[in-house]
Amino acid sequence: MPTAYDQVLYPGLPFSRSHPDQLAVMATLFGMNPAPPQRCRVLEIACADGGNLIPMACEFPESSFVGFDLAHAVVENGQRQIAELGLRNICLDQMDLMDVGSKLGTFDYIIAHGLYSWVPEPVRDKLMATVKALLAPQGVAYISFNALPGCRVRQAFREMLLFHLRNTQDPGERIAQAREFLQCFTQAQDRPGEKENLWRTEAESLLEKSPAVLFHDELGEVYDPVYVHDFAAHAGRFGLQFLCEASYTDMQLRKYPEEVKDRARRWAGEDRVLRELYSDFLRGRPFRRTLLCHDDIPVAGDLLAERIPRLYAASPANAESRQRDLRPGAVERFLGPKGSAAETSHPLAKAALLTLIQAWPECLSFDDLLAKSANLAGQAPDAGTLGQILHGTFAAGLVHLHVLPPRCVARPGPFPQTTALARWQAGRGINITTVRHSTVQMEGETERRFLAVLDGTRDLPALIEELAQFGPHSRDEIARQIQENLGKLARLGLLVG
Repeated sequence: MPTAYDQVLYPGLPFSRSHPDQLAVMATLFGMNPAPPQRCRVLEIACADGGNLIPMACEFPESSFVGFDLAHAVVENGQRQIAELGLRNICLDQMDLMDVGSKLGTFDYIIAHGLYSWVPEPVRDKLMATVKALLAPQGVAYISFNALPGCRVRQAFREMLLFHLRNTQDPGERIAQAREFLQCFTQAQDRPGEKENLWRTEAESLLEKSPAVLFHDELGEVYDPVYVHDFAAHAGRFGLQFLCEASYTDMQLRKYPEEVKDRARRWAGEDRVLRELYSDFLRGRPFRRTLLCHDDIPVAGDLLAERIPRLYAASPANAESRQRDLRPGAVERFLGPKGSAAETSHPLAKAALLTLIQAWPECLSFDDLLAKSANLAGQAPDAGTLGQILHGTFAAGLVHLHVLPPRCVARPGPFPQTTALARWQAGRGINITTVRHSTVQMEGETERRFLAVLDGTRDLPALIEELAQFGPHSRDEIARQIQENLGKLARLGLLVG
């Protein structure tokens, strides 16, 4: 029987925090010994068309990947992609979670993104039971859900929209009328002299969603946000425990005054879940990406900084000042993605961040970073201090940590190359998956044509000849554009060695 997801196809996209490398990082830092990403088994429940799972299978040919979804249409799309890419280490099936048994085997990583809050209670119970039954002893489960109290305003919008659409059944009409209502709402809030308000902000965020996401996430049959402590208690009934959030930055209260943070810590005591709950109270967080593990595993109360030297580091940040001063006492400000920022006057901290920025999107091992940053700062190597620096910048969202460095390179070689997946995607759409398991949009046909020919067999003269047929530009101009575009692709994480 067709589902709503067969009527309106949900877009399949990569979720960077569900990547096995990132799950392994968080598990390692909180005391576990997870399976290496390059040799693991991954299960995704409600996988849609495999937009999250297929890039992993392309990246790790010696690992195996299994996904299933209730909707026929999206699974068939994913199966076609797998066949065209020639992948042998991934299988997508149409299956009902309620019918899943133990025959699938055990998995090192289990992913359930965008499912928990949108299914009835018996299905949520089955999800937890399935995770418990199929999770390897040192396995990690990633489950996202809509969280309270942050979703209260969104719940109110859902109720208004469902009332407004009470006589409309056609999916396309429901989407159009829902967007019309939200646009009307934002205009009603936009009166002269009126301050920014939560209602308008929420309506605008809903309008920014793709029509398919709005249809399924806000207008779906079930919408059940929960508090994090209730989610953890639910997991506990099935022999699972809260490990941490998929993003360490999401576990911080960095922007709040010390007095506020001290009170929140006092109220929560040593209870890690209550710490997260009070964080949600203060921040009004509407969405969580929570990691679970078996309840018999000792879990650290906080990140184990002594394990950071096992990992690789990278930084997408930028220094605010063009004239960088590494001298003690001179404050430098660094800006990262999503509004993250940090200031430091410590010479080694400044040198470490500048070294990582220069190397982006490549990673550096701890020892390599230690040597290079100490040399740049003119100091003796200090591993303990560098570990503290990486701890703080990781918490601030300025530094990424990896168990396994991604294949991306900072500078193109003589025969530039992107991934087979990116080339395949460039010939079929605008959403391109990077080596860092994120999505970039390439709306220009010329850009996509350029990406599609970067198969590692063409040097610069060959690329010039290839692209000359698509436009009237001189070869010198084409060469300049190629060099410029290669630099952009490298920074996006789309070039490999």
